[in-house]
Amino acid sequence: VHPVVLLRAAGVTAAREGDGGVQEVEVVVQGGYTPDRIEVREGRPVRLTFLRKESNPCTEQVVIGDFGIARTLPEGERVPVEFTPRKAGEYTFHCSMNMVRGTLVVRPG
Repeated sequence: VHPVVLLRAAGVTAAREGDGGVQEVEVVVQGGYTPDRIEVREGRPVRLTFLRKESNPCTEQVVIGDFGIARTLPEGERVPVEFTPRKAGEYTFHCSMNMVRGTLVVRPG
């Protein structure tokens, strides 16, 4: 099962609700993150699946510091990152060097 994007408006991609109410978005890593601005609802589980399509060492890892997450992204492999945001707000996800960035927009449930 590959997550699909339901809505893209004003540069924000809303997560699709998948099995078990999990909010899902696939993020392609190639010269940046696509999408790089993702909207989810607080209090519901989130699965961001990262697919790295480049060998740039900068993007070997994704960090979502506010959620204590750091994952290695092997080239060509889908890496699911799962967590549940408990508070509305905007949170950054970025590469290990903090040069490539994206934003997770958490809306009230």
